Amino acid sequence: MVEPDTKWYNDSQSVICITPLLVSSTPLENGSGTRKQCPPEAGTLGPQEYETIRPGFQQDNPSKSINDLPLEIVIHILGAVLKETINTTDFRGGYYLRTLESLAAVCRAWKAIVESTPSLWTVIESTAMLDEMEYMLHKSGNCTLNLRYVNPGHDTLFSESFAGSDFLSLTTQSMRRCSSLSVRVEDSSRAAPSLESAAPVLREAAIVAVRSHTNGPVNLFDGQAEMLVDLRLTRIPIRWDLGLPPRLRWIRIAYSSLPTVWLPHPHDVASALSGCAGIEIVHLSGPSMVFGLREWTDLEVQGPIVDLPRLKELKIENIFIARSSAIVGHLRAPSLKNLRLKETLQADSIIPLLQPPNSLLLHHIRHALAQNKSLHLTIGRKRILLRIEGKEEDVYLSFFCTDPDELGRWLVDEFVSELSSVPELVLEVTSTHPIPAHHFLGNLLQALPNLIGFHCPCVNGAAGILAEHLASPYHASDGWRWHWPGLRNLKLEGADEWHEVALKMLQERYGTSEKEYGDRGIGTPKWCPRPLFTLSLPGMKFCRPKTFRDIAGIVGKGVLEGDDSDDEGCCSTMVFSN
Repeated sequence: MVEPDTKWYNDSQSVICITPLLVSSTPLENGSGTRKQCPPEAGTLGPQEYETIRPGFQQDNPSKSINDLPLEIVIHILGAVLKETINTTDFRGGYYLRTLESLAAVCRAWKAIVESTPSLWTVIESTAMLDEMEYMLHKSGNCTLNLRYVNPGHDTLFSESFAGSDFLSLTTQSMRRCSSLSVRVEDSSRAAPSLESAAPVLREAAIVAVRSHTNGPVNLFDGQAEMLVDLRLTRIPIRWDLGLPPRLRWIRIAYSSLPTVWLPHPHDVASALSGCAGIEIVHLSGPSMVFGLREWTDLEVQGPIVDLPRLKELKIENIFIARSSAIVGHLRAPSLKNLRLKETLQADSIIPLLQPPNSLLLHHIRHALAQNKSLHLTIGRKRILLRIEGKEEDVYLSFFCTDPDELGRWLVDEFVSELSSVPELVLEVTSTHPIPAHHFLGNLLQALPNLIGFHCPCVNGAAGILAEHLASPYHASDGWRWHWPGLRNLKLEGADEWHEVALKMLQERYGTSEKEYGDRGIGTPKWCPRPLFTLSLPGMKFCRPKTFRDIAGIVGKGVLEGDDSDDEGCCSTMVFSN
């Protein structure tokens, strides 16, 4: 037995407390009568449950039952319950129909409403039986349909389950009435009949093919999906050359493990997007691993620049540098907030992205740097990652390439003025030995003169470059100066592995006794750097206790906050005052 909760209904005249009768939770069979209603046990309901309470606490009205609710209110309640059902993941399958049957079993009045309201029968799930699907299709009348895949897996989220033939057949037959479609199939050929059917009222579609077999690109909804707003496809190639639905606002297409022959030509992508003036989000992703295929270096992409005034997010991953460059280079998006370009495939060069200057890339990086909160740079032997986090705009560039130095040199050359205002740098060098890719680091560090915060999760082979920059003053036109004179927050993770270099660096920057404010003598700094507010050396105290004590004496003379200097088992955060 299911004991429903007490519900309250508020109209303009009164507040009514309603407690429905207790009902059995056994599903209602099609065509059967109402279930037996069980009255509440004696003493379980007091008079107050049914009393009508008027303003001024007058209690002279007769009590009202659930059947006194207006019809539209009941339909609204049922619709709200069923909407929550749609948004709830259920791995038993058939959840919507079971919920609908349970609602119809509450009382005769609700059963009559359910049976006579077509809009309540419009959600057909892939786990329903064929006769149930046909019955719901009949009961839905002329209402638009929500055809949705439900995972029937009993023990795991990753069970190999697909939409059955009955559901796919019904989907193909009902596409003209379908407003929402979600399907999971074995391969794209199983979904092709539905995807190539006209869908004039379709608003959202999400189709996933689990395996990479395909008979070729599909003609998306036969060119008749004028209402489509949201499109998500996985391992399903489409005919970009035939255009996209004009009202499309979000498109996410993942080619994943499909053969690279089905990847779209940049000209077709740009041309298709030109017909979607309201597009806001574009995600394209290709395979993460390809063997025996070299990147195209000249795609001969021609055509006008495409204006996308409402585009806010553009993510292109693993469709090769040249293709990504050609797509981005043919777009103009003044409202772009999030740009993400990522390649996990090894490229000989990223020059196609950088030269000739890509107007969209340059414009977006400049805007992000102008409102910058932090600049993240990760450098490996054949990898470079650049992330710029602005207040409203973000840029994420990640490439595996033979010469990561290319992006670093380009960044310094193109954005000298913008880099000068960056307040925080997060630098991570993952290679353990000095490599040519580190050569641009010195220029980059010099291009960031006004850093307030510096965080180094890993420096490895670049420790010498960092130490030289922090420890060595330079001769300016009006005397000697320190790099990053306003540095207040410094965090060096893993510094215990280069503790001698770290100690010498901090000694020369903060511990040299000959430094005097205002001294203009040759060879001595004109200005001392400001004292640090915070210095964090995770692991140093435990691994190198002597070095830790020496550094504490240099920078703060033992002024530690929230840390016991005798406890060698803790990582440290040292806070120093002027």
